Formats: sequence, C-alpha cells, structure tokens
Amino acid sequence: MNILQDFALALVDFPTALPYYLMLLAASGLAFLAANRATNAGEQLALPLRTAFLVVFCSQLVLLTLSLLLFQGYADINDFFPLVFQTLTFITLVWIVWALAFPQAKGWLRRIPIILTLVAFLAGCFTIFYPAQQIAAHGTSWIHQVWAGASLGLLIVGIISILSRKHFFKLEGFLVLLIAALGYLVYLSNPVSAALPSAVALSQLLYYPLLVSIAWQTQPKPAVVQQVSPLPASPQMAEAFLELNLQTEQEQIRNALTHSLSVFLMSDLLGLVERTSEGNLRVSNTYDLIREAWLPVFELSPEQVPQLSAHFEDGLPLSANKTEELAEEKAALLQALGYNASGCLFLYPLKGAGETPKYALLCLTPYTNRAWTPEDQSRLSVIAEKIVRVLDNSAATEAQARAVEELRINLNQMQRQNAHLGEDLERHQKLLAELRQEYLQVKNRYSKETQLWAERQKFLEGKLANLEETLQKQAAAFAEVESLRRQKAELEAELTKNNEKLASLKHALASAQEVLSGESLTPTAKVEPEASEGSEMLSGIQAAAALEATLKESANSLDSHTIQLENRLQAIPPIPRRVLATLQKVLQSLVSNAIAASPQGSSISVELMPSEDQTLPESLEIRVTDQGGGLSEAEQHAFLSFVTGAENDIPKSIGNAGALQQAVALVQAAGGHWWIHAEPGCSSTYRVSLPLDEHAALSQRSVED
Repeated sequence: MNILQDFALALVDFPTALPYYLMLLAASGLAFLAANRATNAGEQLALPLRTAFLVVFCSQLVLLTLSLLLFQGYADINDFFPLVFQTLTFITLVWIVWALAFPQAKGWLRRIPIILTLVAFLAGCFTIFYPAQQIAAHGTSWIHQVWAGASLGLLIVGIISILSRKHFFKLEGFLVLLIAALGYLVYLSNPVSAALPSAVALSQLLYYPLLVSIAWQTQPKPAVVQQVSPLPASPQMAEAFLELNLQTEQEQIRNALTHSLSVFLMSDLLGLVERTSEGNLRVSNTYDLIREAWLPVFELSPEQVPQLSAHFEDGLPLSANKTEELAEEKAALLQALGYNASGCLFLYPLKGAGETPKYALLCLTPYTNRAWTPEDQSRLSVIAEKIVRVLDNSAATEAQARAVEELRINLNQMQRQNAHLGEDLERHQKLLAELRQEYLQVKNRYSKETQLWAERQKFLEGKLANLEETLQKQAAAFAEVESLRRQKAELEAELTKNNEKLASLKHALASAQEVLSGESLTPTAKVEPEASEGSEMLSGIQAAAALEATLKESANSLDSHTIQLENRLQAIPPIPRRVLATLQKVLQSLVSNAIAASPQGSSISVELMPSEDQTLPESLEIRVTDQGGGLSEAEQHAFLSFVTGAENDIPKSIGNAGALQQAVALVQAAGGHWWIHAEPGCSSTYRVSLPLDEHAALSQRSVED
C-alpha cells in the first residue's frame, strides 16, 4: 500500500503531475469528440455523454490551471486546493453517473445532475471558506471524509442502476463506476495525508480511457439499403405457420401469427398495431425473434408518432431505413419498448378489399439493422387479406369458444338442476302417496260422522216442526198481549207528560216568587207538592225514556246546533214521578242556556249518568257543555249573583240567564248540588247532581239550609 501511495503521489505533485492532467484532458476531449459525431438513433445516448465529457474536460482544465499557479509560487492556493479537488471530482462523478446509468432519463430526472451540481458547488464554497479548515493536506479533516463518502454513495447508486436495467454499454459503464468506487474505498480504508488524491488519481487514470470506448459505441452504423432476394422457406417458418393452425384461443392465434410473420419477414421485432377507442395506437403481441419472446403491450398517442398514425389511418406503408428518418418516433418506440436502438422501421397497414385498415404490422430491426425494401411490401400484399381474415376469425373463434364454454357450463347446471328436480319429484310423490292414504282414512272417519249428524238433523227437524206448530198457536195470544201493552205504555206516557207539565208549572211559579221576593227558599216557603201527584214510582226504563224524549224535544228547536248525548242511565232504579219532572225541567233549562251561549254551527254535549260521589245519596248527574268561551275564576265565584238578578254585568259566555236562574232554583229546591267547570277561552261545563230519593232530597235540603 505504501508503494502504491508513493507511486501515485508522484502523479499529483507538480511538475510530475503534468502528464496526469494531460492524459485526463486528452481522454475526456477524445470522448467528447467521439460522442459529438453520433446522430439520430445514437443521439439519445450521445447527448448525456457529451455533456458529461465536457464537464470532465472543464474540471480537469481548472485543476491543471490551479496546479500551475501553485507551482508558480501562489502559496495561498495550497490552502483550498484539496477541497476544490474534492468538489470538482464529485461534480464530474455526478455527470458521469447520470450519463452511464440514466442515459434516457425523462422529465424531472433530467434536472437531477444540474441540481446536484449546484448543491455541490455551494457546499464546496462553504467548506473552502470555513475558518476551521485551513489545512492543505488531503484526508486529515472530516470534511474530506464526507466528500469521499458522498462520492462513494453516488457511485454505488449508479452501479445498482446499471445492473438492474438494460443499457447499451452495460459492461463498460459498470467497469468505469466500479474502478472509481474502488479508488474511494482505498482512500476510506487508509485516510492519511495525500491518500485521497493518490487513490482517486490512480482510479481516474484507469477508467478515463474507457470513456473513449463508450463514446465510440454511440457512433451510428451506416444504413445499408440493399435488395434482398425472396426468403427461402425454412423449417422454422414451417413450424411457425403450423403452430398458427393449431391454436384455438384468440391471444394464442395472434402470438402465433406475429411469430410466423417475423420468421417470414426476418424481422427482429414484429407487432400488431390497432387503433383504440381513445385514438391511440396499441401495439400488442410483439415478438422478439432473437430472444424468442413476446413483449408487453404498450400504447402510443398520435402526438408521439404522428407519421405512423397518419400512414395507419390512410392505409399507406411506411419505411424508415436511415437513422435520421423518423428520429423522434423511433425514440418514442425505444422508450416504450425499453430497447437502446430501433434499427430500421417498417409499418404495413392491413386491410381487406375496399376496407379501412383495422390492423397494421410494425417491424423493427434493432439487432440486424436490416433495411426494408419494396419486395417486402410485395410479399405482404399477397397475404394481407388472409392475415386480416385470420385476425377477424381469431376474434370470432374466441367468441365461439366462450359461447361453447358458456353452453357447457349451462348444460352442467341444467343437468344438476334436473337431478335435484328428480330427487324432489320422487320425494314429493312419496309425500303425495302418504297424503292420499291419510285423506282416505279421514274421509272414512268423516263419512261415518256425517251419517250420524244427518240422522240427528232429521230428528231435530221433527222436533222443530212440532215447536213451530206450538208457536203458531201461541202467536195470536202474544199479538193480543202486545197490543194491550202498547196501549198501556201510550197511556202511561201521556199521563207522565201531563204530570211533568203540572209539576213544572208549580216549580216555575215557586221560583218566580222567590226571585221577586229576593230571598232564598226556606223550608217554610217551599211548595209542598200534593202527596197524590208525585207519589207514583216510575221504573228506570220509563224514566230514561222520558229524559230522552225531553232531550229530543229540545233538539227539535235547534236550527244550526248539534247536540251530542251520552246516555248512561240503563241502571237507574225506580224514582218518583215528581223527581223525574224536576230532572226534565233542569235539563231543558241547561240546554236552553247552552244553545244561547254557543255560536252557530257548534256542538253541545249532554251527558246523563248516575252520580259516582259516595258522600251523596243515590243521585242522577247531568253535564251540559257549551262552546260559549268559558268563565274566569272571578266570574265563577260571582255566578250566583249573575243568575239571581243582582246588578252585575252578565258575562258573554252565559247565554240565557233566566234559564240558569230557573235551573238553580229547581236544583236548590230538590236538595241537589251545582258545579261549574270552565276556563277563559274554552268550553263551559255545568254539572248538576239531583237525588233520586224524594225523602233523601228533603233531608239533604234541610241540612244545607
């Protein structure tokens, strides 16, 4: 290692370093000139190389200039020369790695070397003027270690890219980057003074000549346009066409077709071109004759390949045997295919008689650079219609195969369904036989029962005939009895009405006297009915009928009001006729007030029910609800003063004060009770409870007095 360092040290110390710089300048200059001669097909590869070699040449020229100034006695240069060396070496490596590892970079990848160059330049300026770095020797500062590490990392990335991708000069590029990386590894393994320039300089002397070889490979091969004789038949061609006949699926047929045509035309690459619904050119089933493999499908827009798109649409063949012809479209094809060269290009549209082309053959010769001639077009023109038929039939064959497969699947499904249906049919037949047997048994059992019921029905029909004869005999007697009952009921009702009117007149007279005297009724002032007039007891049914008749009589006087009656008087015990007359009068007075208080078209609710108050004797309760607008709490407290004729304004919700006065007098006289349920703006309910027992009413009234 010491011998290597001493030998390399002589190369970097001036004036012995002059041959070193001259060799690097010569290698980079020759590489630039060689890459500059590349055109057309090699332009994509030569442009990055020319840029990289130009940067290398300029960097070495700057280092040579600084070395000459240092030799002439400019000692200040010695302080920052090592860092300038590191910075410029890193910049040259950036462009070399980009040219070798990413020669066909597109988009933002093309800007990466420019960005890294600017970053490295700024970092170099910072490290040169950093106060703590005033050491001229290489390898004695951590900054040198960082520069070396960054350079080594950059080289490793380039090596990985070259090994993982297809490159036109993969071997030379790998060797260049590997030798440069070994130089930095030597420096990092022994970072002593003068170790960096010696190791890196020695690696540069080894890999710079390889740059000339790489640049020379980008030289275009002269296109040889020559007439070829008809291709003789070969076993490979016969095998390819036989393989085409043996295929049944569309994709297999298309692959076999491109295989056989590539053998027939001796085309390195041959693919089928179709127009997509978006207007792009879709290249599929591309066969590589050299590698014997089919390439993936890709699409090209009309903007990328305008000439190919126009000739495909017009149905005109197109050939480009020279490298400068259709350079941009060939470059687009190379990018889509991932190849480094396209060779000669040939597009032959396929169409039937009088049809627009649906397909086209795209032929490329990147390996053999074989030129396409009119004879190739003649050979294809003979079989063009058959190729179209094969392609169309392949689609039909695929559709037929799918239809056959669907039919097979449907047939299998139907067979399985038939098998299941057969099993279900057998099971249902067994179940039907069991049901029939059970039906016969039930039928026999019900036949016997039906016979028994028929005999019993005949017996009952005989008894029914006897009963009908008996009923007919008694019908006349019942009719006579019913007529007598009707007459009796009519007489009783007429008598009841007369008694009610008489009692009503008596009570009205007594009430009027009390009102005129201004005094409430006292036991001494009460009008005692004659014992003979009210002693008769009426049944509950008769009393209920009389009350309903009174309510109907009141309803007949209405024009536009509706009375809703809720009757719960079915359980009324027998009551005296005098109590019934009082009930009828109170009911008429309350209904008269409700009619006068309620607006036109409204409804009046009347409820008749036994009283549920256990503290009172057996009583009948009357509830009449009007729609007069309700009473306030103060108006309810002053109710007696309204109805007794005191000098107070009568509320609007009271319709007939006279009727209410009569009702209050009757209730007080009968020993009953009075309630009012009302709220302002709502309905008013007048609730009256009258005892049904005449003696209980008298005792209750005596207690209240």
